[in-house]
Amino acid sequence: SVRVLGRCLPAPLALAPVGVLSIMHPDAEPAAARAAAAQGAPYILSSASSTPMEQVAEAMGDAERWFQLYWPKDREVARSFLNRARTAGYTALFVTLDTPLLSWRPRDLDQAYLPFLHGVGTANYFSDPAFRAGLAKPVHEDPDAAVMHFVGMFADPGKTWPDLAFLRENWDGPIVLKGVLHPDDARLAADAGMDGVVVSNHGGRQVAGAVAAADALPGVVEAAGDRLTVLFDSGVRTGDDVFKALALGARAVLLGRPYAYGLALDGQAGVEHVIRCLLAEFDLTLALSGHASPSALSPADLVEDTA
Repeated sequence: SVRVLGRCLPAPLALAPVGVLSIMHPDAEPAAARAAAAQGAPYILSSASSTPMEQVAEAMGDAERWFQLYWPKDREVARSFLNRARTAGYTALFVTLDTPLLSWRPRDLDQAYLPFLHGVGTANYFSDPAFRAGLAKPVHEDPDAAVMHFVGMFADPGKTWPDLAFLRENWDGPIVLKGVLHPDDARLAADAGMDGVVVSNHGGRQVAGAVAAADALPGVVEAAGDRLTVLFDSGVRTGDDVFKALALGARAVLLGRPYAYGLALDGQAGVEHVIRCLLAEFDLTLALSGHASPSALSPADLVEDTA
């Protein structure tokens, strides 16, 4: 077990925010959330989910859940999202900073693929009173207009450090900045009163040739010191990946693609299977490396391959 953001977790693992899960399985986010709850892992719900945040919360009961914000241009929509998430029992806020706009993604372009343009992955927006207040007609009467309204506000490249004060004014729980790769940004996050950072390159989806998240982790951990909780995301596939991330200083990891694959294959049961396998491998890796607890790990447990 570990303590993360003031919460005692049974393992150093949470499910990362992955949007538009309905393209993987019809049970979508509620299935993944129920699986996380059943295994004691926090579930981080994406702003871009296929299911409104209240329905996901209901599916989880009183299990630990956190909310990820894609920070929209419209302040009232952002404020409404935070109010709704808090009311629905989400206890920590994860703010994704590395996607102020979508990157150049050739495979998506080749397929002319963006589910948002079909109103998929927009459930939190289309169900939001502040969002709907900006529409001339209800969503069901003019879905194309609702989609274009969403596209126009989804992200804001103009946001910068002083804007974090808005989040602190409207969220009274832990705030974690996701997508930090540079030590200077960790220091600025701490100076801004944030509670944690996620070292992540968005699973390699944003900048081709960007630094690997694992290579960036030690520098961020050193810069954060005891001022921030450092979590790790991007590239976690196996239990030994968890071991390495914790040895490099992360408090816990976020699991992304593997649980989405499990969801695609077998819904909630598939996600639970992925979580159980990953934690079993991590447990065995700890034992076979001579450790009884994640807290005992350090960089001394790793040998760098210099070949």
